[in-house]
Amino acid sequence: MIRWWTSDQHYNHANIARYTNRPQVKDGDLNADGSWVSPEIAFQRAEQMNVMLKREANQRVKKEDTVICVGDFSCRGGEKGVKGTHEAPADILAQLNGTYILIGGNHDLNNGVKPIAGFMACEIAKYRVGVQHCPLQDEEAYLKWQSLSPEDKAFNPWRDRMSDYQREREFVKASYCRRQFDFMICGHVHNAWKVKKIAGIWHVNVGVDANRYMPINDQEVVQLYEKAWKQ
Repeated sequence: MIRWWTSDQHYNHANIARYTNRPQVKDGDLNADGSWVSPEIAFQRAEQMNVMLKREANQRVKKEDTVICVGDFSCRGGEKGVKGTHEAPADILAQLNGTYILIGGNHDLNNGVKPIAGFMACEIAKYRVGVQHCPLQDEEAYLKWQSLSPEDKAFNPWRDRMSDYQREREFVKASYCRRQFDFMICGHVHNAWKVKKIAGIWHVNVGVDANRYMPINDQEVVQLYEKAWKQ
């Protein structure tokens, strides 16, 4: 039995294909402003994306394996005027090899499959690892942003929409994770980066867009982490 890690498949979500430049998007699919040329094309590309993601996952994962999906397994369907596919997320899960353990992400609300947790802790080889969908909140980076002029703030907007209370709780969590874990596993950032130090601790992004659209196993996660901190 092998343990695999993945996230951010966004099954059924046509727009994610263009947001992250997935290979289903072809020349002529998008208007000059980046929108789909038609709802029909968007629908076709979402279906093709679903096929690719299931194929790539099943090429690596065997029936006896375990897969931990770190958020955003599927969207319910349509978004911003683009209809989604009619394939139920539960039916997609049934077509995938392995036993899937779902960690909640920001797109997993009301999608028909229920995550079991929003955060988990585990051991991989000799390392203690924290796992959640989003990277930890970086208090130092936030304080630097707060010190900017109003003009620079507007040019570099802080992306997270949190109340001060919520953000303070996230900073406390980051402090805890620095003390308890060797590194974090996350998703959410798609193809922005594969390994990055945030809030004083290394993060390994297991999202499909950073990992050739397929899950990666424990050994591959450790290799990514060790390569980063040894540089």
